[in-house]
Amino acid sequence: MGYMEEAERWIETLLTDLADEKMSVAEVKRDIKSRILESYKNGLKAARQSPAPDKRGNRRTAPRAA
Repeated sequence: MGYMEEAERWIETLLTDLADEKMSVAEVKRDIKSRILESYKNGLKAARQSPAPDKRGNRRTAPRAA
């Protein structure tokens, strides 16, 4: 399952729980904020890692600013 499919299922679950009154609006907002923060932190970690090697084993570099 891809990232967007997983996100879609998670959103559907949140909205279903909200509609069924299993969760409050505040709880849904908290869960969304938590997921966004987790994603942000993962992005920061990934930015600090060295780039993946290309098919020849060479490290990729970021494009240079003009």
